[in-house]
Amino acid sequence: MATRQTGKKIDARERARLARTRVDQVRAERDNKIEATLAEFFTAGDERDALIAKIDALETTMGERVTSLFEFGESASRVADLTALSPKEVKRMRTFAASRQTPLVTAPPRI
Repeated sequence: MATRQTGKKIDARERARLARTRVDQVRAERDNKIEATLAEFFTAGDERDALIAKIDALETTMGERVTSLFEFGESASRVADLTALSPKEVKRMRTFAASRQTPLVTAPPRI
């Protein structure tokens, strides 16, 4: 009789081990999918940040050129016509470029 009960205990432990293994496998597969999804998310975010920086640099250059056109004596409406931008966009570009300019000479810090 002791052998039969011992056999049932072993059988129960084996079934428990198999059940845990199945659950662990499902959990591991889920974790791998989550990790892969997050890796794609962060990669896309990094690419987006690089594009935003690139656009910022390009808009700064465009704004500087718009400013140059004004320095050549062109009017706002003429600059808009020449660049195929709306007057509102010309103003935005010019303001954007001015906000990005760094002064050539900086004052020493006040002590």
